[in-house]
Amino acid sequence: MERAISQSQQYISTNSIIFTSYSKRNFYYRAEVSQFVLRARNTPINPYMNFDYNLSGVIDKSLVRIANNSLIAKADELWVFGEVSDGVLAEVYLARKRGIPVRYFHRVSSGKFKEINTEDVALEDVSEWLWEYMLVDKDIARWHPRLRFYKTYPMVYTAYSKRNFYLQMHISQYCLEHHMVPLNPFLLFRYFIGDSVPREVIYEGNNNLVRMSDEVWAFDEVSNGVLAEVITKKEQGGKVKYFRHYSDKAPITYRRISPDKVEFEVPRLGDEDLERYRDNL
Repeated sequence: MERAISQSQQYISTNSIIFTSYSKRNFYYRAEVSQFVLRARNTPINPYMNFDYNLSGVIDKSLVRIANNSLIAKADELWVFGEVSDGVLAEVYLARKRGIPVRYFHRVSSGKFKEINTEDVALEDVSEWLWEYMLVDKDIARWHPRLRFYKTYPMVYTAYSKRNFYLQMHISQYCLEHHMVPLNPFLLFRYFIGDSVPREVIYEGNNNLVRMSDEVWAFDEVSNGVLAEVITKKEQGGKVKYFRHYSDKAPITYRRISPDKVEFEVPRLGDEDLERYRDNL
């Protein structure tokens, strides 16, 4: 097997997977939250980046809630940003129940956060007694509808070329409809978050997502970067599946294809012809 397909393969990191929890009222600073976690050399699992706001309503909200709970179960730590809302309370409860460390941060100014103690946390429309009850490890599931979702879904890393960036929401929708939680790099990192974070940090985060996923699903033409992600997963001993969309009209739908039906991205002038790597699929 030939190596060095992509520059991103050389960035291997042991940093932590951080689930970021914050109120929908703070949706507007979601990119700042991811930047903060990335600059600490950790990988952010930011639900308001990964799913936007319930994928703009194209998917059943219960699927997003199950996906969120599944992501928490895979995280190394949960970091809370800003006030604890009803939804944040549920996420903290789930993390604590699994023994996942929880840290709290206050937004000081644009892009800047300061860690605070539990006693300094502000509550948003949450009863103090319920918060205190949760902090002493009491069961609050009976009072919270979010905590009635007990199932979890497997994780799938969605691999696709930047030329198909416009299909990002359709790809995530397809995964959720098939009861898989998408780890969608073009949503989580919003095309490298406006180049506000060094590219090598993004590569580290990307590779961490590939490793934490249960499977890699490659969509449409395989580019240099997608091929690197496929090889990384195969070397890990994981499953890789391939899909092609067959409708240019809404709703866009996908069909699973065999590796021999996969098409490689047409190389630009001076780029390597990837056909020679077909055996790696």
